[in-house]
Amino acid sequence: MPADRSRSMEATTTSDVAEYYDRNTRRFLLMGSGVPSMHRALWAPGEDSPERAIRHVDTLLANTIAGFALGSRPTVFDFGCGVGGTLFHLAERFPDARLTGVTLSPKQLRIAERLAREGGVADRCAFVLGDFQSVDLGSTADVVVAVESFAHSTSAPDFLDNVARHLRVGGRLIVVDDFLAADESVLSEGQRARVAELRTGWRLPALCTVEGLTRHGARHGLSVDVSHDLTSLTRPGSRLRDRLTGFLSPLVARMGLVRMPFYGNLIGGNALQIGLREGFVRYQLLVFEKAGR
Repeated sequence: MPADRSRSMEATTTSDVAEYYDRNTRRFLLMGSGVPSMHRALWAPGEDSPERAIRHVDTLLANTIAGFALGSRPTVFDFGCGVGGTLFHLAERFPDARLTGVTLSPKQLRIAERLAREGGVADRCAFVLGDFQSVDLGSTADVVVAVESFAHSTSAPDFLDNVARHLRVGGRLIVVDDFLAADESVLSEGQRARVAELRTGWRLPALCTVEGLTRHGARHGLSVDVSHDLTSLTRPGSRLRDRLTGFLSPLVARMGLVRMPFYGNLIGGNALQIGLREGFVRYQLLVFEKAGR
């Protein structure tokens, strides 16, 4: 058995996630139509170009945050900030906001800091290298966002506990991520296999149902007050790249290469496309509010 195949069932660690992004970030950016973001393209009405579709998640976040009762200088933390695309969008929308992003990837940190300087927002957008499950930013925020990052957690309770510590009372956590549509026990054998490929390939140990995250949140004083299913805005399998991935992924998986970041991305990406098409994976936006004590 190849060594990489034998490792495919090992637990994902934060080091695995950091390596995954260190190895893949520049390629993700090249595929991102010039947008400093690695989010899912969402084809909402009016989003008629890849650039606009990729930016749509950030537009949704900004519109959601604009509906909150915030002070004159809101503080926003991005847990899993990538190269800073979301914070740069929020800095433009909320010019008085103080924004801090956390990433595990040294490569992403360097790119984010350079883009902040080039964009003239380095005085308002700070970036920290660390694990969002344990990092201490030394202050509380009005809003914590986690866009396609929560599922990388090695412990959902640790993630939510640290979010709760970093939110003021009445503050909001916004999670945008992939979720299972149902408990794995009711999925078919083939669907469970695709979930395992998605978890391992994309380093998503915390992938769960919305109900599962909601239960964890309640234990940390975080209750859901908004839930939007965005799956209908995705276009799984519509790109030539998706079709090529679908063709290559089974071969790569049989070769046991899922732990190699490049090939893991292919395998996980194909599993995600299948999950979205068949409906056992959903892409959702959730807003949690921190209750008073």
